[in-house]
Amino acid sequence: MTSQPRPTPVPRSRPLVLLDLDGTLMNSAPGVLSSVRAAYAHLGMPAPTEAAMRTFIGPPIGHSFPAHGVAAENLADAIAVYNEHFGRVGVWDTTVFDGIPEALRTLREAGALLVVATAKPATWALPICAEVGLTPLLDAVVGAPDDESESKGQIMGRALAWVREHTGVAHDPARTVMVGDREHDVEGAHEHGIACVGVAWGYGGEDELRRTGAAEVVHDVADLAPRLLDRLGLTDAGRRTA
Repeated sequence: MTSQPRPTPVPRSRPLVLLDLDGTLMNSAPGVLSSVRAAYAHLGMPAPTEAAMRTFIGPPIGHSFPAHGVAAENLADAIAVYNEHFGRVGVWDTTVFDGIPEALRTLREAGALLVVATAKPATWALPICAEVGLTPLLDAVVGAPDDESESKGQIMGRALAWVREHTGVAHDPARTVMVGDREHDVEGAHEHGIACVGVAWGYGGEDELRRTGAAEVVHDVADLAPRLLDRLGLTDAGRRTA
């Protein structure tokens, strides 16, 4: 009697959580808004209202200035002043939301990969994450190029490519979730067939998140890890639930 060769096991992807940075993991509003004000002051223009300026947080800065009165011929100047001020002062004026480190530890202990996918340039995202103590809790930080020319969907695509390159397995959309606070996070997730869990403590608000198709909206940081574990089918020990 001849024995049959055992089938080669098909590698399974690990559960994956893609994470926005500004407004999701960190409160970066003070540094961003002070840099926006500096750009408008340089142009001799009144700054937008506080509520309007908060919409600058998250999307590429080059998309926000034209939407708030900056003419095309002044855009490069506005971006240059913003970048100079942010790189010198604003970049460090940020804090991690209470409870986020604990949530990240819970997710990692349960077996999830944690990868930041942010529209903030990697030039700033990497040192900020290191400075505020997030780097040891994450598997990777993928940020925008310095010219912020990529959409959130493109940045997420590079984050997914990082996962494929470093684990040898493509992500499984059913075991992947994006977490973010703005419509761009939801839209980028949908480009890749991924559900997006919105967070209401950020800068977009629940209405924006639901309007663009967030799978659910979490209101309290303490609820984030349990909701993600449930969505990914994970127990605290990292096993899939039956």
